[in-house]
Amino acid sequence: MTDDLDVVGEAKTVRTADGSPVEMYKLLPTFGEPELVHGVIPAGAAVLELGSGTGRITRALVALGHPVTAVDSSPEMLAEVDVGETILSRIEDLRLGRTFPCVLLMSNLVNNEDEARRAFLRCCREHVSADGVVILERMDPEVRSGRSEGEYGPFHIVAEMERVGRDGVRGIVEYSLPDGGHWTHRFGPGGHILDDDAMREALREERLELVRIFGPKRRWVAARAA
Repeated sequence: MTDDLDVVGEAKTVRTADGSPVEMYKLLPTFGEPELVHGVIPAGAAVLELGSGTGRITRALVALGHPVTAVDSSPEMLAEVDVGETILSRIEDLRLGRTFPCVLLMSNLVNNEDEARRAFLRCCREHVSADGVVILERMDPEVRSGRSEGEYGPFHIVAEMERVGRDGVRGIVEYSLPDGGHWTHRFGPGGHILDDDAMREALREERLELVRIFGPKRRWVAARAA
């Protein structure tokens, strides 16, 4: 699942090298994700957040008492992270030489194409402590083709999803603000929907072991070093 491969925005804003609109991501609130993570890791556990973006989750985790090292490949995104430690790096290139009680990979990055997914999970494995936990956010494994509409923080969202083949998906998501701001995010058809068996196998390939599946629509996965 290529992240923000093709983003077209009518609103003028700072964009990253891949076209992602920084201002849009700054407006996105949290929706219980930090509390979900907080509930499955020890109090005060340090977190390595891979793909932090503008720090939407970073700030909330710090407020919950977790030291966070935020990693992102975009200097424009990372400049908005005003808490914790920040590291400018692609996930697949990260080599910190230290481990963390929690490694967090959100935003459906685990649903990427095989090579990218393996690199991301390898990074998780290399940076999680022996008794630590890797927490992954995946796409809804039961996602279906069709149109949906609703509110997402300050945005009104219209999404069109289409299943492609056995485990692929492509989509168009339109974000609109009351003041007329508008962004369109296209993704796919690369990447894979990972059901429980596929998730377990993907983890096993990178010497990780599935511990539990939890959260809304079973989208959250906890794993440990095998």
